Formats: sequence, structure tokens, C-alpha cells
Amino acid sequence: MVGAGALFLLISGDFVAAADSPGGVIGRVLDDARSAGAGRVVLLSSQGVATRPGSSSLGSTARSIEDAVRRSGMDWTILRPGGFDSNAYAWAESVRARRAVAAPFGDVGLPFIDPDDIAEVAAVALREDGHAGQVYELTGPALTTPRQRAEAIGEALGEPIRFTEQTREEARAQMLRFMPEPVVETTLSIIGEPTPAERRVSPDVERLLGRTPRTFAEWARRNAAAFR
Repeated sequence: MVGAGALFLLISGDFVAAADSPGGVIGRVLDDARSAGAGRVVLLSSQGVATRPGSSSLGSTARSIEDAVRRSGMDWTILRPGGFDSNAYAWAESVRARRAVAAPFGDVGLPFIDPDDIAEVAAVALREDGHAGQVYELTGPALTTPRQRAEAIGEALGEPIRFTEQTREEARAQMLRFMPEPVVETTLSIIGEPTPAERRVSPDVERLLGRTPRTFAEWARRNAAAFR
């Protein structure tokens, strides 16, 4: 880290215990960065810190990491995105094999964000002054539903995609194959019964980048090769 002036921090939930301990992994990373001369840290956190504060699998986990960053002694900026457009990669295999998608809550919209927009905001916060002590909520430009996202992938491919709406229990059983149960329950609550705050389109991306966020359709066109 010697010679670096700033640190971008992306941490798995596996390290939450370290965030609560000054001598833990996260504390050591932050201490090392500061000792090496970094005066600025930008953390990729989660919208759930604000919208799901009672969730042990999301809100409190991300909050403990945020608190470690606030205690770091460096100028800090926190980014809180909601759902990522790239979550649609979970559909890639079924789209390639059957031109089909299955998902719950087919007509519930959320303002998913393009990860490239997150990266551009992070670069601004890392390289420019004026962002110390700021928390930015990052969303896309509009609500999109699973059904609409499947349609956008089909348009990017030039072929129709069949959408099947799963029940909550069907989705839960599928998600439990690769996600811990508390995370599954929180995720289903967000995508099935989002709060008004989770459905709100934030102005922060446009304010920081000077342009509107990219749409899901743009993301799908740029990444169509993954679904061919």
C-alpha cells in the first residue's frame, strides 16, 4: 500500500466479526493503509444499512463495517447501492439453454443499478476532494421488474425470453442452495415487499457523474454475450 493516497474497500460479510474488533482483519487493513500514507477510504456498503437496520444478515452486518471505516482516522466516504443489474447473470444458464427465466415477484419493481455506475462514482470519491464524511445512495434511473429485465435481455439477444413467476417458496428453496437462510429471507423481503426507501430513485449518481444512471436495457445490450 506504500504510496497509495486512497483505499477502496469492498468486504465480504465473512469479515464482519473483524469489523467489530480493533485488532481484526478490517482494523489491520485500515491501520496499514493509514500508516502507508492513505488519507482517504471509500467503502462499498449496502442500502440495507438504512432500509433494513434490524436485519442481522444485512443491515447490522454492513453497519459494523461502516463503523470500522468511520473509526479509521481517514477521510471516509460510504457508497450504499441497492440491487445490481449484474444480478441477472444468475439467469445466464437458463437463458442460454432454454431462453427462459424464472423469478419470484415478477411485477415488483426496484431501481437496480449498473455496476459500472458504481465504479465511476467510486472513482470520483477516491480521486476528488469534497466527499469526506458523505454517504451516497446509489440506484438506477427507474424501477424495473424481473419481467421487464427478462424482456430487456430478450431484446438485447433479438429473441423472446419466456418468463415464469416462481412462488416465494420455490424461490426460497432455490436460493437456499447457495445462500444462508437469514440472507435468503432478507433478500426475499426486499424483492417481494420493498420499502418506499428501497423503491426510491436516488439523485446521487446523476449529481456526482453529471449524467443520468445507465438503464438496465443498456446493461443488457453491453453484456448480451453472457446470455447467448
